[in-house]
Amino acid sequence: MNKYVAAGIVVLLAAGGYGVWLFTRQPVDTTVAVVAKPAPAVVKVKRKVVPVKQVVVYAEEAKANLKLPPSVIANNEQQVTGATTVAPTERRVTVTSVLDTQTGETTTYTKPEPYPWIAVESRGEARFDYGYKVSRGQTIPMPVGRLSVVHDFVQVKGFHAGVNVALDTDGAAFAGVGIGYRW
Repeated sequence: MNKYVAAGIVVLLAAGGYGVWLFTRQPVDTTVAVVAKPAPAVVKVKRKVVPVKQVVVYAEEAKANLKLPPSVIANNEQQVTGATTVAPTERRVTVTSVLDTQTGETTTYTKPEPYPWIAVESRGEARFDYGYKVSRGQTIPMPVGRLSVVHDFVQVKGFHAGVNVALDTDGAAFAGVGIGYRW
């Protein structure tokens, strides 16, 4: 067996395994809100009781609009004091709600966190592109479609490292590892 056939078999097995993983993983549930974990900056900070005269809250419909769990929606003792949607970003974002005990108002702050020095990640993309390709020895660009799958496994600051597999409609193929920077 020559080395190209062996490499092709390895690529096909890896692509098959990736396909099984991709299509059998649990989807993200966007139908109900879940309790957020405390930010690392406050995990070990003690909590204290502060008396308040009044608290300004959103009307009851906010709980349903935010798709909070049914137990929260039904409980009149639990009220929404703030909510925000954070735009997608390559960085983690810490969301902090601050209650002014004099006015009863809650202000919600967002703070982008620094890129991690190193982090394990599992993020991928499958895409189809159509364009023109010039191969070696060719002078006229030829139309070609390209199916590519990229999956990143490690993040170091703004750089992401992973694998890339691409198949072109002209029969060309590529499989390899790489590093990229996202903005």
